[in-house]
Amino acid sequence: MYSTTHWFSRRFLAGRDTDVVSYAGDLMFEDRGNGFGFLKATRARNAEEAIGVTEGLVTVLRLTQVDMKSAENTLTIAKQFFDAHQYSKAVQAAKRAESIAITLDERFGQYQRSWTGLQARIESMRKLGLNTESLEKVAGSAEEIVLAGITENNAFIPNYLEASALLNQAEEEGRAFEEKAEMASNRIYIAELAIEALANLVGSVELGESGHADVSSLEQSLQDAIKELALSNALKAADMAKEIEGLARTLRSTYADTTKSLDELEGKLADLRSEGALTQSIEADVKIARDHLGRGSIETAAAITSKLQGETKSIGDKYRKATTTLADAELLYSRLQREGFHSYEADAALREARRAIREGSYGRSISHLERALQAFARRTNVRGALAKSLEETRTRVRFLAGSGLSFMPRVRRSERRP
Repeated sequence: MYSTTHWFSRRFLAGRDTDVVSYAGDLMFEDRGNGFGFLKATRARNAEEAIGVTEGLVTVLRLTQVDMKSAENTLTIAKQFFDAHQYSKAVQAAKRAESIAITLDERFGQYQRSWTGLQARIESMRKLGLNTESLEKVAGSAEEIVLAGITENNAFIPNYLEASALLNQAEEEGRAFEEKAEMASNRIYIAELAIEALANLVGSVELGESGHADVSSLEQSLQDAIKELALSNALKAADMAKEIEGLARTLRSTYADTTKSLDELEGKLADLRSEGALTQSIEADVKIARDHLGRGSIETAAAITSKLQGETKSIGDKYRKATTTLADAELLYSRLQREGFHSYEADAALREARRAIREGSYGRSISHLERALQAFARRTNVRGALAKSLEETRTRVRFLAGSGLSFMPRVRRSERRP
């Protein structure tokens, strides 16, 4: 790269030799000495020393990759002044050549450091698998800027300053992006570990190509995050990975909670079976929930389990209410029968209630029992009305008996008649 720059600058500056000659011609003029030989000798010695120092500097820097064409041209002018005995001009030109050489060396060093920094950044990003095409284009543009050059103090020199600024800006942008990419990469790695932990928790089940449902979904989302990182969307990839990690952790917690809930459900169902309740439908659904859990459909299993918890509680409450109400109704009916009460409607309602309990239809059993209790209530209400009517009749009889009416003996006889 630097040899190409040197060659281009030499070829470019070669076309400007006429400018250099013109510059030398403009500056050349006869020394107006005072005629003292020692003064001219001193000036000549000073000019020779200045030219020698600058030439030594240029010779040393020429060994590097710095393009010294401008300094060399100015040094040539200094030598031309010296040959023409224009010693003051020769000193000025020599010092100017020295300044140009030092400036070129400094700027080239700055450019080289910027170039090295950008190349190091590109290599670092490549190791991470990041796209470096845009940075590589900037490096190419910097070379073109250097070769284009600039005119400074009547000298044409490579444009190291602008090229360095461009390289520094590109390196800074690359560094910022690499930091974001590293953050996204770490997020993706953590999310991957969370998914693996979830998969290990679920366990390995032969499911063909489908895999664990929720785990497979997270893995696909993680691949999407990796693609976003490859497309240089580091922030989006990091956000996606963070969300995936959160989902994986939530699913792990949900898996543990669902497993615990299913175990508790099975215990409650065992208690209900010991009490005589029918729980076959709930038990079948528990099996389905465990099957979903084993297949990795954790959210589906959690939803089913939550529903089953409510249904199990409802069955337990209805079963206990049905059996307790049936026992109370049978006891009450037996007492009423001893008192002479009999109801076909109550018999039918109690019979249907027993059948519903045997079939596990506890809600329907409660409805039949409510119908039987209503029949009991009507019988009780009738008995209360009859008792009240009888009491009122007896009160009237006692009132009439004290009135001295002739038909009262017959009323008393009818009162004693059963």
